[in-house]
Amino acid sequence: MNGNPAYHALALAAATLLLLPVPVALLAGWAPRRFPARSGAFAYAWALLCLYALAPLNAVPRMMGASTQVVMACTAAGFAFSGSAVACLIRAVWVMRGATTGVRR
Repeated sequence: MNGNPAYHALALAAATLLLLPVPVALLAGWAPRRFPARSGAFAYAWALLCLYALAPLNAVPRMMGASTQVVMACTAAGFAFSGSAVACLIRAVWVMRGATTGVRR
């Protein structure tokens, strides 16, 4: 079930390089010009961070050779992060739609 640790390390490195810089930049204050609301940028950043949390949550126990129960518990915990990412994306769309129509939320 754990597989080759090198594959998990490569996947974790790729997720870190691809998923982590944008939310960190958004939380640091950078926002694309097409984002009408700053709070929408924060919601997008938290959604991406929730998606990034899935990578170490699934890779680290497998790289360490943890038991099947620990791996399955971490995989099940990933559903909470997935749900949080969806909630953050819904919040971001709601805020952005309100900012473009002039409705204050």
